[in-house]
Amino acid sequence: MGTDLVKFRSMALTLALVLALPGSLVLAQPAPPVDDNVEPNVVPNIERATDANGDAQGFGPNMVEVAGYRDPLIRLNRAVFAFNDVSYRYVLIPAARTYLNVTPDPVKKGIGNFFYNLRTPIYALNHLFQGKPDQTARDLGRFLVNTTVGIAGIFDPAESWLDMERQVTSAGDTMARYGVGYGAYLVLPFIGSSNLRNAGGMLLEMPLNSIEYLLDNPESTAVRVFDNFQLYAPVIQSYTDITAESEDPYIFMRNLHIQGIQRDAAYAAQERAEAE
Repeated sequence: MGTDLVKFRSMALTLALVLALPGSLVLAQPAPPVDDNVEPNVVPNIERATDANGDAQGFGPNMVEVAGYRDPLIRLNRAVFAFNDVSYRYVLIPAARTYLNVTPDPVKKGIGNFFYNLRTPIYALNHLFQGKPDQTARDLGRFLVNTTVGIAGIFDPAESWLDMERQVTSAGDTMARYGVGYGAYLVLPFIGSSNLRNAGGMLLEMPLNSIEYLLDNPESTAVRVFDNFQLYAPVIQSYTDITAESEDPYIFMRNLHIQGIQRDAAYAAQERAEAE
């Protein structure tokens, strides 16, 4: 059953990409630049962003209006968004509140450290492909220290003792590094706001997760689901607050996501310019 679930998740993501790609290649357009003075979005793998439609006025605070933004997957996205909205409000948000309120802070921190450490080889590989060998070495150093001295990554002596800070990245970031555009806005089940580039990156990273090699199914599937849950639990609680005053929560969340892409792109461009 666990194996079937993993296959279903991969097939569902692949099918979404296959169905979405033709229309997005024709209709999607790159987002226009934003003010370089805007602080970049640096939340790992949780992009909140914006690019609004011409009718985006009044959808909420801190909106950036960009006339004529094309959303070729809007029908599919709205259907998934409606499913997510119900799931968030009645299942995931109550579960996240319970987890955060009941679990002691040291336990939550240890769990977060453990799962981050398991993902570290993926970050190292992406940093290598991004042309950052020094950061790759630091990632691998963190992984070695925390896996041994940190007791399987439950503790983080690499940061607390050696000042080796975390640097989160993804296959989506790697593709962006080589000029791959985000393609089109895409809403994924449970995960929420994403885009074709990041969804493709998630698909590439699935077989690289070490949990798949440490546990058999269905245990590995359950652990990966819990990993995603504990990662997003502190964030998902804000969903109802940030959409409460929006006339169209879908447009509002889409705009937040695309603005984040713009901010990250501006920040990366600024970093490259400073390095030259």
